[in-house]
Amino acid sequence: MNSIRLEWKQERGGLFVWLFFMVLIMGLMMAMFPVMSNQGMEDILTTKLDAMPPEMLEAFSLTNGASLLEATGYFAYIFQYLFLAACIFATMKGAQALIKEETNGTIEYLYAQPISRKAIVTSKYIANLVLLLIFWLVLYGSALVFIYLFKEDGAAFVEILKDISLIFAAESLVLLFFYSVGFLFSTFIASSRSTSGVALLLVFGTYMIGLVSKMVEDYEFLRVLSPVEYAHPAVMLEEGISWEYMLICIIGSLLTLGLSYLIYSRKDLRIQV
Repeated sequence: MNSIRLEWKQERGGLFVWLFFMVLIMGLMMAMFPVMSNQGMEDILTTKLDAMPPEMLEAFSLTNGASLLEATGYFAYIFQYLFLAACIFATMKGAQALIKEETNGTIEYLYAQPISRKAIVTSKYIANLVLLLIFWLVLYGSALVFIYLFKEDGAAFVEILKDISLIFAAESLVLLFFYSVGFLFSTFIASSRSTSGVALLLVFGTYMIGLVSKMVEDYEFLRVLSPVEYAHPAVMLEEGISWEYMLICIIGSLLTLGLSYLIYSRKDLRIQV
């Protein structure tokens, strides 16, 4: 509990900044939805999308243009990009969890306490996971509010709630995976200052792999290397959750956490003198 309070005091400023911009962007993008739902826009979408190559439509989740005229379909389309930012945040939280003590010179104090390295890893993992959970729940609540405010006439909010809950539940496992991988990186990277680069490289690198897997049929097998594609919002609305990918996220999270314990228990901590 002390670790959670300490992490909250240290990280709440950054958390609030991330939430402010994420919620602001989400709100602005959802405010554009009423424009999408008129007949003129439907004709434009149909004409323009039919002219695009099928591979391009698949890559950017535009295979079902009509869904953009529904609140949940439109949200699923815009949220695929906001989710990339959420994955970057999760990776950064994980990557900063352990290394920041060494970077800030506070590892001496932490290691002088009557606490084992295993307990340090456990407390840091849980404390930052709680911050990630708060981040995700605020986004979930904001999404429901904005969709309710801007949904099309006649749309059943109960069905919207079901669809959005499905999206956030599945994507929470992908976030957990990125967080756990970032946490593993925190056991061996040199400084917390490199965490932003690690997060950007990991998330956008796997995202680009996912695009290639969708645009080039011969490379479709590469999708397994792109966790951001495991719970794609638009795909889930049409096909439901891919449980095999969710299992990969769970197993991957457990394996990376186990490796984190192993590496940190044998690590030579950098003490500043």
